[in-house]
Amino acid sequence: MIYVVNDSDNPFFNHAIEEYIIKNIEEDAFILWKNRPSILIGRNQNTLTEIDYEYVRQEKIDVVRRLSGGGTVFNDLGNINFTFITKKAQDGSSLSNGFEKFALPVIKALQSLGVNAVFTGRNDITIDEKKFSGNAQYHYKDKTLHHGTLLFSGNLERLAKALKSKPLKLQDKGVKSVRSRVTNISEHLKSPMNVIEFKEYLKKYIMDFHNITEEYVLSENEMAETIKIQKERFESWDWNYGKSPGYNYAKTERFPWGIIEILVSIENGLIKEIKFYGDFFGDKSVEELENILTGMKYDKKEILEKLRKINVDNFIKGASFEEIASVIGGE
Repeated sequence: MIYVVNDSDNPFFNHAIEEYIIKNIEEDAFILWKNRPSILIGRNQNTLTEIDYEYVRQEKIDVVRRLSGGGTVFNDLGNINFTFITKKAQDGSSLSNGFEKFALPVIKALQSLGVNAVFTGRNDITIDEKKFSGNAQYHYKDKTLHHGTLLFSGNLERLAKALKSKPLKLQDKGVKSVRSRVTNISEHLKSPMNVIEFKEYLKKYIMDFHNITEEYVLSENEMAETIKIQKERFESWDWNYGKSPGYNYAKTERFPWGIIEILVSIENGLIKEIKFYGDFFGDKSVEELENILTGMKYDKKEILEKLRKINVDNFIKGASFEEIASVIGGE
């Protein structure tokens, strides 16, 4: 494994470098990076329902969609992000298995600083039941990209204003606001440390944990290719916001595997267009599932039969075909 040096705070570039590495560099890689104030949208989310658009625009907060699924997160310079890009083992796993394996060295680093960090739920790391890290994954060919956020000294008031509270999620958590269920790592340290010192400590700890000895700096050509990805994908309005269909039917439900919102445009009894939004994960692009369902009759029985023949879990991790059919509806 190599440590890829990335000192940029540009969120569009920082996501582009992940894509460049997973598609072009053979070695397993580890990256630590920071973003200027920005909102990172999960790949499957409906951007405009996740953010306070007017506040984000007035405050000039960047909005960028990730390659990975999962939920929306707020970044500023008090936040550290970590990325692991690894080849999958022959059994299809990477770093043995699951989200928690990737997060393990981060948790151990924090515990070595006296912080009671634990992995909880699908993809969170918490301190005293308050979240400070969300983790997400993206799969490309035989490789996995796992990344996570670490709130160290972030502006939590700004975070709360920028993100829309989801009633379904808040009811499930039994709390009143985004602000009430997050915390900064800096508040729990035994000895004071600033964000730069924390980043250096984390870098050294994880490099030792994974026996990393090489620091890799992108060449001029590699930088040029990364910037091309930045411009063509991550700065694109279509990628970051996209378009929602004009729809006749909409439904949102929460399941143990995440929140899902489905919009369906129906014309002459057929599904003209269907969109899946949510904070769910999946090994395959949910657009493939949308394409499979487009054009079929908007009929409960036919939708159920179609989904029964598909491994829905490939697209929406943990979901059953009955659950997806129940949200899609049908005449």
